[in-house]
Amino acid sequence: MAEIRISQLTAKASNLASTDEFAIAEDDGAGGYVSKKITGAELKGGLTEIEFNTQSATYTLVLSDQNKMVEINNGSANEIIIPLNSAVAFPIGTQILVAQLGAGQTSIGKSVGVNLYAEGNKLKIVGQYGIATLIKKSTDLWYVAGNLEA
Repeated sequence: MAEIRISQLTAKASNLASTDEFAIAEDDGAGGYVSKKITGAELKGGLTEIEFNTQSATYTLVLSDQNKMVEINNGSANEIIIPLNSAVAFPIGTQILVAQLGAGQTSIGKSVGVNLYAEGNKLKIVGQYGIATLIKKSTDLWYVAGNLEA
């Protein structure tokens, strides 16, 4: 493989083949380097388009919602519920987007034992097409941010 400078690489993930390999070096702490590589498939894993999960009523998150957008399309008030880690073990760092697709207000709820960090305890999406982001910080602790009100 010919050496190429980073500035010569395309910025578009669509041109990146899963089999492309990128060599990197890590300082071994003894004045040398350890060679490593990352594949195009591994890089694209963080660049893929978001997937959607559309629901029509109050919904409890499941593991397959990790790094997706959950839309609630309902004309009545509804809730997204974050389950306990013991029920659904989302990895720390998981991000889930929540969109209120319908006219019914979507609230962010939680199972007993889950803690939420939300500015001003704002846990209701402000209106139709508003979005909230849920980020898992630790075992049963999540950040909640976005187009929210108390």
